[in-house]
Amino acid sequence: MATTNPNKAAEIRRLMLAALGEAAADLCVVDARDLHLDATLEDCATYAGNAEKKARLVAAADPAAAVLADDSGLEVVALGGAPGLLSARWVTDPGGRPLDGPGLNAALLRRMEGLPPGDRRARMVCAVALLLPGGRLVQGWGEVHGVIAPDCRGTGGFGYDAVFLLSDGRRLSEVAPGIKDRLGHRGQAVGAVVPELRRWLRSEEVGIRSG
Repeated sequence: MATTNPNKAAEIRRLMLAALGEAAADLCVVDARDLHLDATLEDCATYAGNAEKKARLVAAADPAAAVLADDSGLEVVALGGAPGLLSARWVTDPGGRPLDGPGLNAALLRRMEGLPPGDRRARMVCAVALLLPGGRLVQGWGEVHGVIAPDCRGTGGFGYDAVFLLSDGRRLSEVAPGIKDRLGHRGQAVGAVVPELRRWLRSEEVGIRSG
């Protein structure tokens, strides 16, 4: 996994292992931190471009591995689609360091003070890049629509989950991990590439047994 975010790594690991089922029994799943790589550079103009760039960075360190990378963001209609590609770093502290999740949520709520529900529409989006040995690139996309709540609530999830209201009135931070995996933007995007990962795993298994 081409990520150094521990929360994202845990979610992607859970998504992949659940989707692969028995095919994941012998998998060793590691992230960029285990390889001592910095997979945080996101300077492309699209989510898909950032995901592919991170995947290729990690693949260069281990060409025999299948690499999964993502780039995700929150897009708020009233803010012209911001924070968008800069979701993880659009607000910084006095030292120039990106704020953590609670800090980002607080900054977002300040900018949206007084806006009525009709002006608080937003979506969370995610692009996934799966890079297989040999250079085959498979891409996935997911998005979930909702509104920005007037306050933070819930203890689950990470990032903007505590302020993102689903159509049923719950926040992403208030639903069980399995439900978030099914409804969420990252779950959709990872699910889109899992069939190709499963096919590659089956081909590897055949190759090992033949050898």
